Amino acid sequence: MLSIQLSDNNFSGSPLEVSVNGALPVNFTELTDEHKSAVRKLLDAINNVSLKQLEERGAIIFPSRSVESELNEESKIVCSVQNLETENPIIKTTNIMGFFSIGNDVQISIHSRFDKAKKQFFLHHMLQKVCNVSPTVELTHANKNPFYEFMVYLFPAFLKKAVAQGIFRSYVNREYNDSSIRGVIDFSKHIRNNIPFNGKIAYCTREYAQDNYVTQIIRHTIEFISENQELRRILSIDEDMITAVQEIRGCTQTYNKASRTYIINKNLKPLTHPYYTEYEKLRNLCKMILLHDKFSYNQTNHNQINGILFDGASLWEEYLAILFQEYFKKNSVSIIIEHPNNRTGKGRKYLFETESGSQNTAIYPDFIFKDLHNNCLSILDAKYKHLENTGISREDYFQVLSYMYRFDCKRGSLLYPYSNKESSPDTHLYLAGHNGEVSFSSYGLELYYYEEDCTYQDYEEQMRTFESYFCQKVIDLQ
Repeated sequence: MLSIQLSDNNFSGSPLEVSVNGALPVNFTELTDEHKSAVRKLLDAINNVSLKQLEERGAIIFPSRSVESELNEESKIVCSVQNLETENPIIKTTNIMGFFSIGNDVQISIHSRFDKAKKQFFLHHMLQKVCNVSPTVELTHANKNPFYEFMVYLFPAFLKKAVAQGIFRSYVNREYNDSSIRGVIDFSKHIRNNIPFNGKIAYCTREYAQDNYVTQIIRHTIEFISENQELRRILSIDEDMITAVQEIRGCTQTYNKASRTYIINKNLKPLTHPYYTEYEKLRNLCKMILLHDKFSYNQTNHNQINGILFDGASLWEEYLAILFQEYFKKNSVSIIIEHPNNRTGKGRKYLFETESGSQNTAIYPDFIFKDLHNNCLSILDAKYKHLENTGISREDYFQVLSYMYRFDCKRGSLLYPYSNKESSPDTHLYLAGHNGEVSFSSYGLELYYYEEDCTYQDYEEQMRTFESYFCQKVIDLQ
């Protein structure tokens, strides 16, 4: 098994290093010709490939996106590779994190650059917040696959979203042997079981039922998770999850643990349905969870990409939304927060109006803070990048200033993560010519710098302190 570990947002690129069967990484030039060929094959399949194309080939994208979202932009890629055919391939990464593979020979994992240790606590922490998984559910080291716990984190979110569309129905073939014939007689089975005649008829029928291969694989995943004492708690994280689990269990009366392999094989083909659109993502996630013991990345065909990809920018934005909501509720803050979402199109605003009064040019400020009279207090933009080192770009300034002008707002802010204790990340500027009435600020959320021996409980405790301070300084200046 060959594995490649990268960090996100490496725009300058880095030489390729590969680990063989869990050993320490070595330079690409030290690999055998066979291993080089396998690595090149995978890199060629993902080089400059868009998120949309990866999703179409089986990868799960989180946070999920609507059909009309930026997922359709071909420019949204995972990585690019230079000098692929040489002895010194260079890989450049973007905001995307996650793990994926094509086949079972080569696996790639892209970690958050804000995690300095191998445990990926910051990514864990953001996912637990966004997916509403209790911090008491510590899954780190639950499996040799470092990304296995991320699959389990996503299961409640994907299950609730799918069940909200209704329980999946499809046509299934059923066999019966009773006196209420309502289908095609199975003569061979009837002769075998009912001669001499006992009042029953063996027959087959085709029914439109909730108990089918799709709901069965979800049921098998639920029961698989429930068998683990640590994992089972995610099945009851909230009332919606409890209800969703009950509905799946209630509609899968033919569940049989011994049929798990058969059910998985029945779910290998892609599922397309005009209404139950969320079930394909859930079904792929279920296969990954159920097959993790056999191989970390489920492989069904040579063209399918298997794995989960996290959009760091979108995840950071959703994480901040949860932080603000929790802080407002806990401290009874009298601020209304609007969170337009360019991934789903929810809450879109418009920059212009035409002469006829119709709206033009959709915009999506990350956060709009308003008072109880609906007056705009502040425009806040989430940036998943090292602003304390690179500085704020002209594009970032102009974007926030245009939103401020559009909403007649005198305060704007950029919000970003940082982990350098020696830096002074917050900045406060005033727009020239406005007598100090229009301000622009940047606020950094300090991330706890942990070592390899740090426990997740310690990390959570430190992060709660940093998060509270961050929310307080952002809110106090509104």
